[in-house]
Amino acid sequence: MSARGSLAYAIAFAAFVAIALPLDRATSLLEQSALGLTAWVFLAVALWLQPPAVRVQVATLVVLATVLEIIGSIVWGAYRYRLENLPLYVPAGHGLFYLAALRVASLPLLERHARRIVIAATAAATLWMLYGLARPPLPDLLGFVTWAIFIRFIVRGRFPLLYAVSFAMTTALELYGTGLGIWRWAPVLPGLMLPAGNPPTGIGAGYAAMDALTRRIVGRMRARRSAVAELAEAV
Repeated sequence: MSARGSLAYAIAFAAFVAIALPLDRATSLLEQSALGLTAWVFLAVALWLQPPAVRVQVATLVVLATVLEIIGSIVWGAYRYRLENLPLYVPAGHGLFYLAALRVASLPLLERHARRIVIAATAAATLWMLYGLARPPLPDLLGFVTWAIFIRFIVRGRFPLLYAVSFAMTTALELYGTGLGIWRWAPVLPGLMLPAGNPPTGIGAGYAAMDALTRRIVGRMRARRSAVAELAEAV
């Protein structure tokens, strides 16, 4: 996808989120499901325009993110959606979000200023984390833990610009979604008894971790396919 195409997709994704989340503030389960179908159609069209390798990468992340959503929301209760379910648009939304982060991070303008963007994002994330620790009624310790994970990926990860972009995008989306009441984080994480903000200030680290795990899974899948193909040729 060209730089113009990447920018157009990012704008379309932002517009979709800006419209879809407010619509979900008062939907029934059936209406929410219809909204979810539009997200899946959007994702299908967006992936159709991508190279096969990107399709596999995004699809893998959707599966991974959905499993983590079920564990984090439905099973654990670290956060809950408005209807206490997993909205149909959420798994598709992860794919749309991840593709947007990949496309935005690949824009030539951002790549030319990657170092400055990463430094600025890291500084902003640190100030946001410190604010969370000082904000009443409880210090956002989950925000601190996730911020530390973000710093680890920025310092030692392979794609710091992508991590900085996804952190900023996730923070904006979390503030928007929790502000609308579409989902809400538990004040104290069940079991861990760890105070958390709504949203946690460092939660943007989640996509850095999921990106790294997704790339590892895809790499192993490709290596396994190559091994099978070599074996077939040998036979």
